[in-house]
Amino acid sequence: MNLPYYSEEDIRSLVSMSEAINAMSDAFKSLSSNTAIVPSRINMPIMDQNALHLSMPAYIKGGKYIMIKLVNVHYDNPKNNLPLINGIILLMDSKNGIPLAFMDGKSITALRTGASSGLATKILSNQNSKSAVVIGSGVQALSQIEAIRNVRELDSIKVIGRNMNKVEELCSKFDSLVKPGINDSLKGADIICTATTSKVPLFNYEDVKSGVHINAVGAHQSNTRELDTKLIQKAKVYIDHLDPSKNEAGDILIPISEGVYSWENIQGELGELIEGKIKGRTSDLDITVFNSIGNAVQDLAIARLIIEKKGKE
Repeated sequence: MNLPYYSEEDIRSLVSMSEAINAMSDAFKSLSSNTAIVPSRINMPIMDQNALHLSMPAYIKGGKYIMIKLVNVHYDNPKNNLPLINGIILLMDSKNGIPLAFMDGKSITALRTGASSGLATKILSNQNSKSAVVIGSGVQALSQIEAIRNVRELDSIKVIGRNMNKVEELCSKFDSLVKPGINDSLKGADIICTATTSKVPLFNYEDVKSGVHINAVGAHQSNTRELDTKLIQKAKVYIDHLDPSKNEAGDILIPISEGVYSWENIQGELGELIEGKIKGRTSDLDITVFNSIGNAVQDLAIARLIIEKKGKE
């Protein structure tokens, strides 16, 4: 059996950021309406390689496709000029189980993660938002910039990272509105995106202004976090999916373990917000947070777009 393989170049040529953002709306609604079947992902630590393997299947009831994504996160890769995340997606026919295609998992992960932040930013950020800060300098950060620019007319985007060479390289891929930033840049930001693997908060509640919207998408383990406890306490927090968040969302689990927060404080899932089941921002001064650990149904939504577009060529 010779299955087609869709590379990063294929995926970027087939799916625009606007299309990906629209696809995320359907993906999140399927989670909140329980039409998505997404078992808990397998997290397999590979301690001797400073790595983590993830296995993630997904299916939407009545849909045409079954998907499984296999991802490897090697934390030493960036310092060796290798991608942090590598992976592959297998898409199969839901009626007969026949494999249909392989797809580059790294690029779909970046695209759907960025698109999810774009969707959350469109729904939750103040419409007059003009300035943004992105923390991180990898492929996830690039996708975050593309996504938030797709939904808001921004005048300034500052990028903060530990390696200034990588920050400058990332900024060079965009126009002059995207520039390196410093921690003080956070104070004026209307939108903040965090795309790191940090185990400690990247900034504090006192570092941001009222009315900011934050997309926290990098931490996806119970012991990793990007936001501090006080910020989580003070913000309106929205998540992608409740059940897996209770095992993996360190940004929320750590404040809960400190005894100062609970799941009842969460506003709800993004899909519930899209469907009007819960309220979003009610004031220009609200601090809103979209805390995402990622979900395989997001990958399925992009994979479906790719194979159906390819079939029309």
